[in-house]
Amino acid sequence: MKLFNNLIKLAVKKKFISATIALLLIFTGIYCLKNLDIEAYPDFTNPMVQVITQMPGKSAEEVERLATIPLEKNLNGIPKEKKLYSSSLFGLSVIKIVFEDGLPSQQIRQQVLERIYQTELPDGVKPVLGPDASAIGEIYRYTLESDYYNPMTLKAIEDWQMEKAFKQVGGIIDVNSFGGPIKTYKVIINHEKIRFYNLDVGEIFDAIKASNSTGGGHYISNNDQAYIVRGLGLYSNIESIENTVITSRNGIPIRVKDVGEVIIDPAVRIGQVGKNLDNDVIEGIVLMRKGENPTKTIKNLEKKLPDIKSQLPKGVHLVPFYERSELINNTMHTIGHNIVVGIIFVIIVLFAFILDLRITLIASLVIPLALGFAFLLFRLFDIPANLLSMGAVDFGIIVDGAVILMENIYRCLTGYKGTLTKNKKDALIYKAVREVGSVIVFSTLIILCCFLPIFAFDGVAGKLFHPLAFTMGFSLIGAVIASLLFLPAISSIYMPDKKFEEKKTKFHIKHKEIMSKITETYVKFLHKVFAYPKKFLLTAGVMFAAAITLFCFTGSEFLPNLDEGNIWLRVTVLPRSTTIAHSVDVARNIREILLTYPEVKNVISHIGSADDGTDPNLLSNIENMVDLKLAKDWRWKWHGNKQKLIEDMSKKLSDIPGITTYFTQYIQDNVEEAVSGSKGQVVLKIYGTDLYELQKLQDESIALLSDVKGIVDLSYDQIIGQPQYQIKIDRVKAARYGLRSDDIQKVVEIAIGGKNATQVLENEKRFDVFLRLEPNDRDSLRKVQNIIVKTPEGISVPLSNVTDITTDNGAMIITRSENSRVAIVRFNIRGRDLGSTVKDAEKILDKKLNLPDEYQLKWAGQSESQQSANTRLAIILPITLVLIGLILHLNYKNKKHVLIAMSTILVTLSGCIFALFLTRTYFSISAGVGFIAAIGVSIQNGVILLSSIIRQRKFCHNSFDAAISGAVQKLRPVLTASLVAILGLFPAALSNGIGAQSQKPFAIAIIGGLSVGTVFTIFLIPLLYNLIDNDNVSQKGLIQEKDLMENVK
Repeated sequence: MKLFNNLIKLAVKKKFISATIALLLIFTGIYCLKNLDIEAYPDFTNPMVQVITQMPGKSAEEVERLATIPLEKNLNGIPKEKKLYSSSLFGLSVIKIVFEDGLPSQQIRQQVLERIYQTELPDGVKPVLGPDASAIGEIYRYTLESDYYNPMTLKAIEDWQMEKAFKQVGGIIDVNSFGGPIKTYKVIINHEKIRFYNLDVGEIFDAIKASNSTGGGHYISNNDQAYIVRGLGLYSNIESIENTVITSRNGIPIRVKDVGEVIIDPAVRIGQVGKNLDNDVIEGIVLMRKGENPTKTIKNLEKKLPDIKSQLPKGVHLVPFYERSELINNTMHTIGHNIVVGIIFVIIVLFAFILDLRITLIASLVIPLALGFAFLLFRLFDIPANLLSMGAVDFGIIVDGAVILMENIYRCLTGYKGTLTKNKKDALIYKAVREVGSVIVFSTLIILCCFLPIFAFDGVAGKLFHPLAFTMGFSLIGAVIASLLFLPAISSIYMPDKKFEEKKTKFHIKHKEIMSKITETYVKFLHKVFAYPKKFLLTAGVMFAAAITLFCFTGSEFLPNLDEGNIWLRVTVLPRSTTIAHSVDVARNIREILLTYPEVKNVISHIGSADDGTDPNLLSNIENMVDLKLAKDWRWKWHGNKQKLIEDMSKKLSDIPGITTYFTQYIQDNVEEAVSGSKGQVVLKIYGTDLYELQKLQDESIALLSDVKGIVDLSYDQIIGQPQYQIKIDRVKAARYGLRSDDIQKVVEIAIGGKNATQVLENEKRFDVFLRLEPNDRDSLRKVQNIIVKTPEGISVPLSNVTDITTDNGAMIITRSENSRVAIVRFNIRGRDLGSTVKDAEKILDKKLNLPDEYQLKWAGQSESQQSANTRLAIILPITLVLIGLILHLNYKNKKHVLIAMSTILVTLSGCIFALFLTRTYFSISAGVGFIAAIGVSIQNGVILLSSIIRQRKFCHNSFDAAISGAVQKLRPVLTASLVAILGLFPAALSNGIGAQSQKPFAIAIIGGLSVGTVFTIFLIPLLYNLIDNDNVSQKGLIQEKDLMENVK
């Protein structure tokens, strides 16, 4: 403590050095802020690696059996692996491995690759890793549009030109292409002609594959020069493919053109994109590398965009429809506005209570000094920050210590009646700092203890609130340093050396009268409370009981959904086995309806999967990005309420037959999938083995959940329902013809499904050569049965002679989680809180769903995150209180005083609950953190009052006089500190702009807790001190109210 006092004395003595250091700290903070990685939207997801395996033509069952399960088996057990999910559907397997947070991407990707190499897979099956991007890595989406070029040409430009151009931008890892017809050289085989020439499709396939090659003959020396020998035999155009020789008969060659035709045609579509009234557009999705800062990456992209656009052919336009920069800018505008208004409110309150401009400005200097210190530490320790958490910083709490200090300096200077010299002024300032210095450090330590347990949060809650805890912690430490070392020096410089007298203007006189009236009224009520202590304590008790009762009806959620300024609408077309053509028609109908809303700027529909398989979906899945205007530009009837807009959209879309809808947001949808393994706010997972039983349980669950209040947008991944022609090889019949299973499978694969034989190189571009029978030769069961297979003896045998062909319903998609098959049911919640809705859902499923042995239910999504976070909150809150209690005990070394100081907790919690209930705000992790912060500030106020009372006890006859005198002396700083803390968060509590949602419950909880808590604290602390620390001295003849008021004046 002696060292502490010496530092304060030195700071006042060397005032100009101290002031210079303070100025340097502010400029250093500004420099660090400019170079700080500040994210607008934090990445909530853990490191994840995606393994993609494409198996064209294979059913979901075969994909699972041949690729997914073998890969899963080897991918289990990687160090620090957290979860493993997979999806198997027609022609595609996607496995997602989630790891513990903080692991380097390159390290885990290398480990995954090593496991893949150790896996035995069928010939030609080559798994690849998805891009090293996170769930929020899609930072820019655009379409290529032109009035001169057809979609196929635009698709080639996107695939072979745009992808390379964007990858050159710093921070960009990849560009996913979605939609548009891919140019393919198609060899269309006529079945009658190959029957005539006694060929089968396998022979044609082998001939095409073998005829597209180059060779090298080393070199030949000629005239002292080495001539390199090149054998040029690559396909270059349609004619070169048509002239490929399959075989010859009697010296006459049979060419490809003799049995079919070669055309340029789109590849088989697995997805399609529509924009507004255009059914077929080419979309590019720019992905940011995992761990990169979005703001920096977007700046890099914006610098490079003009150059990228200049590389496009004349008449081709790159048209963006989603830019993360819009979300960042809107969030920065919202947060910046809240911060600025909050700081202005804090300064106004300071001035209103002190009514001295110099004191106010000096006290306000703690804000830039504290932030400068915080930004310096962020920079030194390379800690990321995000705007969402920084916007929740309460500058009122940061400035509390400075308020207490400056109020005490002001009181000491105005209270001094002698001649004020420089030395005397410095001595008074030093005395004022010493009086409250320990209280400021001690009370700040209590608030720091309240924020410390926030670091125990993990997952989404941790990533959102850790930066808040860092910012508040660093700022509070900086505020203490600034208050005790810099502000006294600055006060010494700018306070007048002459006698410091209060101003006598009418305004100042009126202000003093008002403050005196407030104090006088407070003293009167304080006497009444002392006269009827039981009534007051009973009132507080009843209030707390009422708050607990209301809390049961408040409702709960994990976190408020952050408004992104868009809608992500997932539509499922029934039946799920629908064709792409039907889905295209439905998608256009949806876009036309949504475009009738003036609030909508663009609608982009995504049918099926992207070309690279990174987002596996059936053709019956239509995902629509609905780009919205700013809420201020909406029609008045919505009042900026997105939920009302969604409800109206849902009602209109319900007129389209055979669809289900699910509303969410773009980033939210990706984050939910990354966190739970399935897209959905709330996800029910049914674990089991048999697909038909899982389908049955899924259907029953949907029927039961549809009756639960609050559940909307029920959707699911249908497991069974894919119509199949099942061609089963009769091995006995095949053996009679000398045919092996792979001979028959090869014909089935090429003739019916089609297969890529080789590629045509066009400069840097590569296009597949695809072989298949004419549509008329394979469009019915009878025609499939007549497809010929050639035996080793050269006999043509119909497929029906060696196979049994039947129809059946197979799997559409097989989802796995934790190495088990799962059925997925997902839903949103509207008009009700998450906690109550899920609780009712659990009850009805437990009661009515007949779950077989070895089958189990698990909840995922926000309900799982909420349960985990609430469990941690239930542990964190008592630990926080114990820590505060220990610190209080170390300071007071008196258990009674510890209990008095902590008595404010219950009334503060009551205020927090009342605020949530009155504003119809659900209790969430954000609100819970607000509860903890409010408790810290409330205990701080209690400590200030109690310390003043204990100090006054030395000069008063008894505890009664000490309680009143000490409470009155610190009434103004306590009220000022509480008001600046409340008003500092008022803008955040009232804001509805983009990016404000996560801060709102936090701000509301603190405002409510401090409003009610402060009103009760200023009476509760002195009352309890008088009751608990009473020395039983008669109160008669003690200090009178009028005498006290004279002393106060």
